[in-house]
Amino acid sequence: MTAFKDALGKAKGVDAVAGPVPSKDGKAYQYYLTLADNPTSDAAQDNVAGPIRDAAHEAAPEGTEAYVGGTPGIFADMSAAMARDYKVVFPVAAVVILLILALLLRSLVAPWFLMAAVGLGFAATLGITVIAFQHIGGESGLIFMLPIYIYLFVTALGTDYNILMIARLREEAREGRDPHTAASQAVTHAGPTIAAAGVILAGTFGSLMLGGNTLIVSMGFALAVGILIVSFVMSMFFTPALTSLLGHAAWWPGHGDEAKDEHDRVAATH
Repeated sequence: MTAFKDALGKAKGVDAVAGPVPSKDGKAYQYYLTLADNPTSDAAQDNVAGPIRDAAHEAAPEGTEAYVGGTPGIFADMSAAMARDYKVVFPVAAVVILLILALLLRSLVAPWFLMAAVGLGFAATLGITVIAFQHIGGESGLIFMLPIYIYLFVTALGTDYNILMIARLREEAREGRDPHTAASQAVTHAGPTIAAAGVILAGTFGSLMLGGNTLIVSMGFALAVGILIVSFVMSMFFTPALTSLLGHAAWWPGHGDEAKDEHDRVAATH
């Protein structure tokens, strides 16, 4: 017991060790560690996930098993699990959205630059949040759960706004307008709706910044900024601009932008 306690005390990030406190049946013992860093900090999480757990496992008496818990331990386990999930959730969600867009737009080209717009919006949101909270605000880092929240909300809303814009753009093209005019008309008619929705949602999520919790504040800032980026920059500028530059090629191999004949136009007006 003494050797185990000494090993824990020498581990990086540990200031003091108290215990052991035996369980009621005497089959387990609990040690209390005083960490050198704030238990909710990245440094404490890294130390618990690395040198502290390594020391506990190596010094555990033969036939026993050591576990390291507490707030840093929980965060370390959640961080590792989410890092593993990111490798699965992000690509799977992207492929599913890509397939849905391809079926909806009947195009193999448009879904790619629509997903590129969403991806750029996600990257820009994460980058601005890092600059705001770490470089300007002086935070040591962002909570590890933030990227998944940004991805879910920004990707979902950004995809919705892009669909709304490109659907309107396709309708304008089918009215016989050239790609540049169609893009201009799409922004004129669909832009105000997207802008209003973006401002309302950004304001709603931005209200989370009034909370005192770092996670809530950073999440509110990130979601508000992300929604503004995907609505005003990606949906209202990037998507229509790139579609107009690609022209008919944006709808390959389908013919979603082909102008309606006169009979279809008359039928549509009635």
